[in-house]
Amino acid sequence: MTDTDKLITNLLIQNMELLLTHTYQSLSYRSGHILTCRVDTQTVICFLFDYSDMFSSNNELMMINSLSNLQSISQVIYTLYTYKNAPEEDVVIRHLGENFSDVQNTQQTKNPQKFFDAETNIIKGIVHSDKEALIIALDDLSHVKIIGEYFASNNLIRGEKDTLISYLAVMNRAIIQWGYPVQLAFKLHNELVQEIELSHRFPDFFQVIREITWQYFKTVQEYRIHNFLPLHQRIHRYIDEHIGENITLDDLASALNTSKKNLNPAFKKEYNVTITQFIRHAKIDAAKELLIASDLNLDEITHLLSFSTKSYFVKTFKEITGVTPAYFRQHFFDQHLHL
Repeated sequence: MTDTDKLITNLLIQNMELLLTHTYQSLSYRSGHILTCRVDTQTVICFLFDYSDMFSSNNELMMINSLSNLQSISQVIYTLYTYKNAPEEDVVIRHLGENFSDVQNTQQTKNPQKFFDAETNIIKGIVHSDKEALIIALDDLSHVKIIGEYFASNNLIRGEKDTLISYLAVMNRAIIQWGYPVQLAFKLHNELVQEIELSHRFPDFFQVIREITWQYFKTVQEYRIHNFLPLHQRIHRYIDEHIGENITLDDLASALNTSKKNLNPAFKKEYNVTITQFIRHAKIDAAKELLIASDLNLDEITHLLSFSTKSYFVKTFKEITGVTPAYFRQHFFDQHLHL
């Protein structure tokens, strides 16, 4: 466990009595939130969402979507654990203290200058990959009232969405000016806008602001890391992260901001295979994992790994492994049990 994990675990234990007062609660902290679900008089199930974790899976639930559906997710957790119908109760929103020392409410004031200063410092934290500076700037922003009172008496959810979309525009312009590729920046922007528009409500509006901010922080930090890695390592990493896609040399050249003619020489010198050969083997390795660890059928695996047809997937699998996918799935455990 990290030091942060230990602090949060200790805090939850110390506040167990408080956690037992409501069926569902969301406890936000400086770089994430904890969703808690009381399933009986002495048991609370806790899920930790750490926005700043660079190694979090790209396949997990969309965070903005999850923040807008806290009650539904809590009810699913309750039902899965108890096998009973989940109570129709709202999620109680709480905020953890700066040092995880207590549970508190965040007092907000309407101050345009403080908002501008906090937003400026957030951008600095993102483009300089300064995690501590970003945490401090977000703490400052949490004390500023972002949504105007006008929206509260008219259409609050539309006002919240417009505010989030405006915030995205500011973040997007900032990372483009820093040097992040325009095409990738707008791809991220459009994906986040789509998540926002598909959301029906935001029980904890500032948590959405916080998650969006950390998303941009991780995006810039990862891009910075990629650009300092040797080209062959950047290619390898891109393939690992996009194994479910139909990866082309044009995609790689665009994503890695390099010439297409440089790709294969740099990669083959290090790995002794072409990029296309490596991708085929990497996809088959991924297929093996799916065949062993899931009950997906061949059509589903074909689609998930972006093979053009099922027959081409089967043919490629047999060329590389010597057996068909069906045979591999059927005999894998027998082969390994008798080694």
